Amino acid sequence: MRTPTMAPAVDIAAARAALAVVVPQVTALIRSIRDPLAPAIGVWNAGEVAVHLAHAWEALPALSRGELAAPLREPGELAPFTISLVRSDPCRDLEVTAARIDAAASAYLATRMPDDAPRQWMFAGTALPPSAFACHLLNESLVHGYDIARSQGRRWRIQQAHAGMAIMGFLFPVLSMVDPRFALDRRHAAGVRARVEIRVRRTGRVVLVLDDGALTVEPPSRRSVDCHVSAEPVALFLRIWSRTAPWPALLTGRLAMWGRRPSIGMRLPRMLRNP
Repeated sequence: MRTPTMAPAVDIAAARAALAVVVPQVTALIRSIRDPLAPAIGVWNAGEVAVHLAHAWEALPALSRGELAAPLREPGELAPFTISLVRSDPCRDLEVTAARIDAAASAYLATRMPDDAPRQWMFAGTALPPSAFACHLLNESLVHGYDIARSQGRRWRIQQAHAGMAIMGFLFPVLSMVDPRFALDRRHAAGVRARVEIRVRRTGRVVLVLDDGALTVEPPSRRSVDCHVSAEPVALFLRIWSRTAPWPALLTGRLAMWGRRPSIGMRLPRMLRNP
């Protein structure tokens, strides 16, 4: 059973507190959608993103409680699986979808994990600690809230602390656990060998090691790196998920890069596989 090589960086109580704030915001946003057919992300419109978020909120808590077997064998199955689930779900009623998320979140937040032991995650043979499940739910709620709001021409405010939890409590631990060659897009990462230090301001640090299409995650050390990246959590979160261009954050100081090979930092989001 593969588990993250990084120790949990986020306390589960803090992640649950963040979810208690974010969930009412995202369900209120879903209820306020004026044009559910507006394109949102990939093949999905706003209404379909909301349905996908309901699926995440129903499946991840069940996995964390040991009530559901891992639905996938390897990460490459994720995108077609989620697309198929949304297509096969007959419900497009926004109120019903928001209520599904509210109910799942209420049950999840009312149930305390009996211990900190890793639980089986979405892929067979992988396991995450309870805090990472909470941060996964936070990640889904934040990024898809952003997608829905943008599709409606509205702003979606993400707190810096919440984005930091999603990055350090979910994204980097998962990158440290999955197949090193799944995490990178071979078209952009082939032949690249570099060590990149990522500093999530006021949150934490990791080192990403790129090796010809493979990615591993290490804790900071005295070993030299080729590129340093320092970023405000929200700017980094949206950049990792390819929701924003780098230039506004660079020009305002929310994102900075330096070192022997700073261009690696600019290229990194294109190299990361975005499921």
